[in-house]
Amino acid sequence: MTVTATPKSHQEHRGCNRTMRKYMFSAVLALPFSWAVEGVKYLYQDWEFARWIAVAVVLDTLLGLVKAWVKKDISSEEFWAKFSKKIFAYICMLILSNILTNYTVHGSVVGATQWMGSYLCTFMLIREAISVLENVNAIVPIVPEWLLERMREFEKGKTESQDEEE
Repeated sequence: MTVTATPKSHQEHRGCNRTMRKYMFSAVLALPFSWAVEGVKYLYQDWEFARWIAVAVVLDTLLGLVKAWVKKDISSEEFWAKFSKKIFAYICMLILSNILTNYTVHGSVVGATQWMGSYLCTFMLIREAISVLENVNAIVPIVPEWLLERMREFEKGKTESQDEEE
């Protein structure tokens, strides 16, 4: 039994070309997208911390709005100016913390600066915690002043030994 190949019809040939064009279009789009996805790791990687700081910023912002409402001191221009500055500064610090934590020399992560990345993240979270507690105290004064002072000292980098020297 001999099998002879039947020539493809013109319709089948056009369908094949359409499919090839679709795959070529996908490949052309995928290349820059893959570069963008790969490049994001140079900007930021710790998305778990990003969620924590986002929750703290949202909580602080909501409490700040309540505080302004209670004191009848709401200004949308002032709010957006302060909020956008804070977000811009935090994004810059998050990118810097990523660089300090993950940069490599000769293919190895440099451990000498990893603590600085952790410190920047801790600083941002402590700063938000202080602001949340200050806003709560402005609404209903229930947070002990000694706790706020201790957190402010931590933010400034003071230690107990420095307090004793003064």
